Amino acid sequence: MTQLRTADDVLGESGVAVLLPGTPGYEAARRLWNGMIDRRPRMILQPRDVDGVAAAVRFAREVDLPIAVKCGGHSAPGYSVCDDDGLVVDLSAMSAVSVDAAAKRATVQGGALLRGLDEATAPHGLVVPAGAISHTGAGGLILGGGFGNLMRKFGLTIDSLESVQMVLADGQVVEASETENADLFWAVRGGSGNFGIVTEFRLRCHDFGPDVYVAASIVELEHAEEALRVWRSVMGDDDVPDDLSWISLFRGAPEGPGFEWVPDRLRGVPVLLMPLFWAGDVTEGERVIGELVGRLPTAAVVAGVVPWVASQQQMDHVFVHGRRHYAKAGFLDELPDDLLTALVECAATMPHPSCQFEVLRLGGAVARVGQDATAFPHRQARWPMNIIGLWDDVAADDESIGWVRRVYEVFRPHLSGGSYVNFAGGDEDGGTSAVYGGTWERLVDLKETYDPDNVFRFNANLARSRA
Repeated sequence: MTQLRTADDVLGESGVAVLLPGTPGYEAARRLWNGMIDRRPRMILQPRDVDGVAAAVRFAREVDLPIAVKCGGHSAPGYSVCDDDGLVVDLSAMSAVSVDAAAKRATVQGGALLRGLDEATAPHGLVVPAGAISHTGAGGLILGGGFGNLMRKFGLTIDSLESVQMVLADGQVVEASETENADLFWAVRGGSGNFGIVTEFRLRCHDFGPDVYVAASIVELEHAEEALRVWRSVMGDDDVPDDLSWISLFRGAPEGPGFEWVPDRLRGVPVLLMPLFWAGDVTEGERVIGELVGRLPTAAVVAGVVPWVASQQQMDHVFVHGRRHYAKAGFLDELPDDLLTALVECAATMPHPSCQFEVLRLGGAVARVGQDATAFPHRQARWPMNIIGLWDDVAADDESIGWVRRVYEVFRPHLSGGSYVNFAGGDEDGGTSAVYGGTWERLVDLKETYDPDNVFRFNANLARSRA
């Protein structure tokens, strides 16, 4: 127990909890959302405030251990935890969200979850655009960019970010904004966790809610190409309203709470699921979405006005912690007919009902931000795609991973390059230089300035050797 006493001696006054293998709390703290990840870090440090984070970083430097940072633990490649070659700084005790309604600003600690952000802002008629699985860590989502149902209306989450407080690789606490450490502020808006541990995000809120109009249409595979052509025509138009989000998602027809509307004969059967979301006036949303759904060969549909916060939690029970997960992603400029045909054929081969692949539409407010304004490199990308293997049985690993890779090969000839870092599976073609695209060179230079020893290396890493 010498190591524990040493860590406690150094960190005790800072209120940092120290978890070693075999001590209470260690097993739970090392577990991630992706059940495939089974790593045992040398130790897990749980600070309560920014001073504790700084002390944890200084201790890591003293004992010469690199750092993995855990917010919500949703990193699909498992970046949130390391093996015994490093230690984890777990921010779960720093999960507060406060809202200044008059200033329209939310202050979010580094370990907060999206649920906390939504539930804090909604009572004030405010929102920060973010992702749609509420147990995702806000920190990881923000640092990668921040996709979600409101991105076409309000931009990525980073486009609402006004400043951060963070701890650098030497343990120094700094502020970063457009006017202070501006190069660092540019880098953390899309550069993932490469530059330090963000302990506080300050985000601009937008007037919104409390209700939204949503719909979901199920199309059987025999009619899926027809539906995809309608969707492509609508969402491919550069004049499509920013208020409209419409995803094409192939998966087994869902079941469980909230999906009682799905016909029994389709439950678990591969289908095209098309969620539609309207971010504006709900009466207008009912009209627009009603017209769009009316053009689809639907087997089942549900639509109506729901509370914004509830809409953000509808898929939580599908993406629960502990399931096995493998993903590959990319971007497409076009969706030709032959690709649509091939995707329907891929859907018919999915090995488990929870396996899926989706195509989204960027544009809108995302594309109106300058290409060089932030480190997010894909402002003009049109169609992000994401293939997700999601299953429970270890014996199904090879089958599920193989299916994801086969679907990716179908997409490959049509990919325009790069991948959204928060979708990336960690084994992308071209390494991290492909993930970060045109911002990679500047990001690498800043990495060498702020973290020359690559202390923060458990991420989509920007060390030149990882290119």
